[in-house]
Amino acid sequence: MSETVHGSAVLVTGGGVLLLGASGSGKSSLAAHLIENFGARLIADDRVGLSEKKGVLRADAPPPLAGKLELRGLGVVRLPFVENAVLSLSINLVARQNVPRIAEETFFHHQGCRLPQLDLHAFDLATPHVILQALAHLPRHGFSQTGVYGTETEL
Repeated sequence: MSETVHGSAVLVTGGGVLLLGASGSGKSSLAAHLIENFGARLIADDRVGLSEKKGVLRADAPPPLAGKLELRGLGVVRLPFVENAVLSLSINLVARQNVPRIAEETFFHHQGCRLPQLDLHAFDLATPHVILQALAHLPRHGFSQTGVYGTETEL
């Protein structure tokens, strides 16, 4: 059974990323930035369908929104999109002052699945890089208690 959440989702190298946050927090803007500059592909924007299959959380777009991305200040643009993808990471978009220096061990839970979740600011220059690094480490190795990633014990 698919349920929808307010958010955006993209597929980047390393896995699917669910972008969550309040209205105006930059979900669509960050998705557009990842698509334009980091080779991401759109899964869904505004509403994301979530479904569990064999313990894995998957994302898709509700049919009326498939392939559409809202660019605030312009309107809605049509883009190529991925019909369905496995999610590996959740990003909770917050105000800049609420981004921790070191990630806290937090998870997004849905339909019995859990994804590592980071609190990030959509408009920070490093945010896409943080997402790519998180995808390289968190799904396989989990959160580091020291905040150091890519150590020899992790490889």
